Amino acid sequence: MRHLDDEALSALARREPDAVTYFREHLATACEACEGYLATHSGPDLLDGRVDAVLLALSPPRPQAPLDEVGLARVKKQLRAPPRWDAQRWGVVAGAVAAALLAVVVVPRVRQSDAGVEVGTDSLAPGVKGQVGKIALELAVVARGADGSLRRLDPDTQVAAGDVLLLRYHATEAGTGLLFQQRAEQEPELLGTFVLEAGTHDLRDPQGLSGVSLEGESGPVTLWLAATPSGLEPSPDEVRRVLVGGGERWEQGTLAVTRFDVRVGSGENPR
Repeated sequence: MRHLDDEALSALARREPDAVTYFREHLATACEACEGYLATHSGPDLLDGRVDAVLLALSPPRPQAPLDEVGLARVKKQLRAPPRWDAQRWGVVAGAVAAALLAVVVVPRVRQSDAGVEVGTDSLAPGVKGQVGKIALELAVVARGADGSLRRLDPDTQVAAGDVLLLRYHATEAGTGLLFQQRAEQEPELLGTFVLEAGTHDLRDPQGLSGVSLEGESGPVTLWLAATPSGLEPSPDEVRRVLVGGGERWEQGTLAVTRFDVRVGSGENPR
């Protein structure tokens, strides 16, 4: 069995077909030997320290990012380490790798049924509230263009109407996430409800990686991700009232809300 070493990295950097095919399959599962090597070697054209350069290379006619297989193994290794609160790094690296390797399921832009559990004496038994954990939430966004290119977004960035936004979150606790989209002068619209895991993960549903299509949009658009710890699940209407400032005051840490703003234009994506 072959493992990553300097010679293998050089072969992958040259995109040698045999090396790419072998390591794509080999690194699909955990390999302590390869991950240990990645933890101590930078290697040519790897993700650490050169994220933006790799993202800019993720465009046709090249069908995939250079060193996707190695990059994915490095990301897996890093995500098992203690969290480093660098939203740009984890958002770009992991989000870009996931977007390059996985099919994206666009979240339907329709209001979902309000099937959440109402918070109150009927939904929380006496004493349960004290057992509910606290949750903190961070959000990073990568845009996938109509041509398949990927780029990290900063808040209030201009995007094209043909883009699909891929979301990656970091949650301190497992829980339930509600994703809302809000257009200018309108109330937030529920896009979907998601099971959130503790740690850093792509936002996904049972069908796969979830994306928010901007087709038909224009002007300012805000994405809201609200999360509650497991055992405390407010209804979408209740969260919506909180987002617009009309909801009741929540105990600190039981409802985490993060937002990401973009400006949708009709022109081509900025590079």
